Amino acid sequence: MLEEINSRFNSDLKSFNSENADSIVFNLGNPSEILLSVGIENKPIRLNGSKLLKKMKNHGYNASDIKDLPKAISDPIAIFKDSGTGGTHRILTELKIKDENVLVSIGIGKGGEINFNTIYSVFGKSRDSVKFWLENDSLLYFNKAKAPDYLHTTPHQSREQINNQGLICSH
Repeated sequence: MLEEINSRFNSDLKSFNSENADSIVFNLGNPSEILLSVGIENKPIRLNGSKLLKKMKNHGYNASDIKDLPKAISDPIAIFKDSGTGGTHRILTELKIKDENVLVSIGIGKGGEINFNTIYSVFGKSRDSVKFWLENDSLLYFNKAKAPDYLHTTPHQSREQINNQGLICSH
């Protein structure tokens, strides 16, 4: 099922442009067991084309940079709770935009989209920026198998703190 959703997403992404952005809503499937385990609701995940276009322009990347996004969010490096936005989660993926890992902000849709998880943001995030979340209480999940590759350039204190808190999970 994930393969089909990912394939469809990639196909829709190839035909995505500024002329059709307002009429496209990308389907990323339902949350994986990992996403469900941190409190993301079991509702379809959607990304509005207009939101994607805005983020692409603001952060200087191409649609092809987020190819395979459904697979990437289903098995992330880490998930953080965004304490300032009421129910939003930040999902750190292995995808890269300009040598920075792609970060996806996701939450329950507002207004008429209440039956969906909505992706609010997609952009590359530097390790230095992520370090803050690793060092405070917002870390909900960290993939043990992916940790060595991601942590190799983050401070030892962050890695030690994660291990001491028992927050590194493996799936």
